[in-house]
Amino acid sequence: MTRRKFVLVEPKSMHLHVYSRYTIPRLGVILLGTMLRDRGWDVRVYIEDVSPVDMNEVLSADVVGISTLTSTAPQSYRLAEEVRKHGIPVVMGGTHVTFCADEALEFSDYVVRGEGEEALFELLDAMDGHLPYEKILGLSYWRGGRKVHNPERPLKEDLDSNPIPDYSLVEGWNSNAIISIATSRGCPFTCTFCSVPGMYGHGFRMHSVERVLEEIRVNNPQYIFFADDLFTANRKRTKDLLRRMIDEGLTPQWGAQVRIETAFDPELLALMKESNCFNVFVGFESINPKTLDLFNKRQTYEKIVTSIQKFKEVGIRIHGMFVVGSDADDKETIYETSRFAQEWGLETIQLMILTPLPGSPDYDQFYATGNRELLSNDWSLYDGHHAVYRPKNMTAYELNVAAIDAMEKFYSWKTILKSLWKKDWISAIIQTSSKNLLHDWKKQNGAYIAGLKHQVFEKAKEVTKLREDGLVYRIGVPKFILDADIGKSLTVFLTELGISVVPFSYSGSHVGASLSERIDWLKGKVDCIVMPVMEKAIQGEEEVFEKIQRLRKALPLQKDNLPAVVQLFLDRQDGSLYSSMAQIAAIFTRDLDKVHNAYRSIMPSLSSREFVSVPVETKPVILRV
Repeated sequence: MTRRKFVLVEPKSMHLHVYSRYTIPRLGVILLGTMLRDRGWDVRVYIEDVSPVDMNEVLSADVVGISTLTSTAPQSYRLAEEVRKHGIPVVMGGTHVTFCADEALEFSDYVVRGEGEEALFELLDAMDGHLPYEKILGLSYWRGGRKVHNPERPLKEDLDSNPIPDYSLVEGWNSNAIISIATSRGCPFTCTFCSVPGMYGHGFRMHSVERVLEEIRVNNPQYIFFADDLFTANRKRTKDLLRRMIDEGLTPQWGAQVRIETAFDPELLALMKESNCFNVFVGFESINPKTLDLFNKRQTYEKIVTSIQKFKEVGIRIHGMFVVGSDADDKETIYETSRFAQEWGLETIQLMILTPLPGSPDYDQFYATGNRELLSNDWSLYDGHHAVYRPKNMTAYELNVAAIDAMEKFYSWKTILKSLWKKDWISAIIQTSSKNLLHDWKKQNGAYIAGLKHQVFEKAKEVTKLREDGLVYRIGVPKFILDADIGKSLTVFLTELGISVVPFSYSGSHVGASLSERIDWLKGKVDCIVMPVMEKAIQGEEEVFEKIQRLRKALPLQKDNLPAVVQLFLDRQDGSLYSSMAQIAAIFTRDLDKVHNAYRSIMPSLSSREFVSVPVETKPVILRV
């Protein structure tokens, strides 16, 4: 009897990323492939970071499964569409589609949400007619032309019931490569940018120590990456595991993700070193105390420094993981993070741009609701290396450039030579590779960075076109705005840039009012004006809203060549005040460092009420007389 074929595919990111040169395999498709093989299926597993996908094999399958992260969603969807054209059913799973099942069903037949090892096999039974689809928890599917989402499936408690993932199923696998071993699932912490608890829960579920030891024996690896979300969440159990590894001589080099608390347990540190811990991936996230509070990290700058010292004392290398771009960060924070990493001797770092991943609290609170402006809906850019939202204290262009530039400053020849001087050959090799990768990233993503820059300066070009000499020095601002906190800050900001601020007012309130009644300034006094915008009356600011509405009526579009209007939104939550101010300032200067410093000078004086804005719009206008 011919065995049915199941092909599992894990597409790779379209863009270079921090781990592009070092493949750390995720376990989902390998585990499912092992379980399918054990049930008699002919299985092919493709991890595209390991080897190219053979489409002839894929299109010869009876069923195709695709594992999807947010940054790999577009290519996953393209693959799914191609497979479905050939009449082959497609099952999608993974973090992204768990939280975007409606979207994924546009490209697939079935979506397995959450942990899939039980739901997948129930689905196969249902496809064979042995089980009703509606009985399968965690399944999303089509029925009668509509999408159906069954209730959530409880998290799997008995992890040891799963087989040991068989890496030999992976096409092109090198037995000397990094092996991932997951000893647990779930994370008890609540970092706001992370989607892990949404996928695997806050509870901490563990494999038995015996099972983990057996997995090490079977794979006999040169290096293990313990793929737990937090390897030391249960320190007693981690110590038991490490003691057994030492006692039984199962001590290849290994690394794992940990928090800084790990460094404050001397017994645990000693066991880590004795069991041949090569490096730790530490979620520092930020050295900015305000950002740490926003991320709900429950750690301090001082404890971060102390943890580094303690890891260093026992000779464990540190890969520092930082997230930049929070509402408390600016460009200087990012560069200071790089300097900090150099000062305290971290071997490697990653500066990941805060990214609203589906399933994270940040996405649910700020982005899914439309309260913050996203710059792109291209999921392939949601990889931590592309700015895809408008930050608060810098433009998206400045955020992206600073994040890459700060990593380049860390991975400098100075850092590499320091490693060579210490005869730390491995760190020197990784640092050199990272330096080259960043160079390649900039070449690959030059158009994206140029696009972000264009967003800052595009309106400035429209305004300067209105003047023959292309120079702009004076800006008119409604007097009632200048009298408010935001206006005082705007005046300081523009003055810092050498720009003259000209207040103007009006008295008329009906269409037939004369020009002199409506506004006191004359043609030639200013080069452009600010038009404040409020989309609705905010409690306590009804008078300001009414004045803005009257001013809006007093500035209808005409074809005469009077000053341009730059709109400054005061009450929308999908951008930042800085971005609007930067686009206004870009009319007068192309020096964004100067603009950034000017904004820093007004930050202490800004009102406690947070004004935020969408991108500035500019249009030539004339007063109707």
